This record gives sequence, C-alpha cells and structure tokens, in this order.
Amino acid sequence: MAICVIKTTTQLGPQFVLTPERYNPKRRMSLSDENDGVLLSEIITLKNDIVASKKDASVWYQINTSDAMEGYLRIPPNPERLNSNKKILKSGDVIISRLRPYLRQVAYVDIDLNSQLCASTEFYVLRARNNESIAFLVPFLLSEAAQNVFANSVEGSQHPRFKEEDILNLVIPSQLFKEREKISQDISNAINQYREYEKILGSAISHVNGIMPV
Repeated sequence: MAICVIKTTTQLGPQFVLTPERYNPKRRMSLSDENDGVLLSEIITLKNDIVASKKDASVWYQINTSDAMEGYLRIPPNPERLNSNKKILKSGDVIISRLRPYLRQVAYVDIDLNSQLCASTEFYVLRARNNESIAFLVPFLLSEAAQNVFANSVEGSQHPRFKEEDILNLVIPSQLFKEREKISQDISNAINQYREYEKILGSAISHVNGIMPV
C-alpha cells in the first residue's frame, strides 16, 4: 500500500526531498514500545540454498506454495525430478511465501525426508541461529499484526510480493519471546497429531477401496 505525503515546494530542502519511501514494518506492529521486543533478524537467518534443476539428476520431494497451509506442510506422496530451481529445506525451518501473503502460506518443516526436501523459490526459508525451535514463529507470522505488515509492504499488482527486509525487521514482542519454548512445543504436538490423522485417513481410504474397487 502506497503512503503519500503532501508538502509545498517551500518545505523542500536538504532535510526533506521528494523520493519514494520504503514501507517500515515497525509501523503496524501495534507495540506500545517498539524497543520492547526482539528483531526477527536476531534469531533467524534467511537461507537461500538453491538446488539447480539443470545440474541435479536426483529426485526430490518438492513443496509448492499451495502445500503450505496455515502452519502445516503438506508433503507430496512421491519424489520427482526437478522441473525448476528450488530452495533446500531442513527440519526445523519455517517457510513463508513472499507471493500474495494474504493466502497465509506459512508452514513449519517438521521432517527432512532424508535431506531430499525442497521448496519453490517463492518461499523465504527461516532458519534458527541456534538449536532452539522456531515453531513459535508460525502463529506469529499468521497473526493479524504480522499479516497487516505484509499486506502493506507488498509491491506489484499482478504478483504482489514483499521483500526480505520486510520480514527481517519484524519485531517479536517480549512476552511472545519469553513463551517461545512452550508455543513451539504446542505447534510441534499439533502437527504430529495431524500427521497421525493423515496416516489413519490414508489407511481407511485404502480399506474402503478394497471393499468397493472401481
């Protein structure tokens, strides 16, 4: 969303010039004190490890933007040869699509599938700077405050995207940061339960298919 400022020509000078202004993510984080928190860039790095489709002949489990759903990662049933460049994922990463953020395509990577898991280059891959879980970033990135930042910082009309600095400059409130271990565990437990549901559902579908074959 563009931010417009109207000034008269008499107000222009060395301290004020007409130039496009980049969106500052701190503006809409709704913090009483913007210093009462931790910059996201202090606890994560954005990884950009690329596997090239023209050079890699192995098969990969490939994650598209539609596979990241409200924190949960849908895993393709089978690995395939690469049809385009992809970003390498590791267990413990959090991914978020930079394209059309209103689709809320955020997910926690809970498995690595023998290091053969990769994702669309539309994703930003967030990786912890230490061994602590960053699963708590899933509800943070899906929160109204963070989503509001993304909605106001996207550029482009047909393919709206936000930039790296828009996510790195997000501020994690101190209270959330203090509770990060418990929230991360809650997210991991919920994902494990969903994985178990997938197994039970798959088994039930196979059973029904055996009862009533096509």
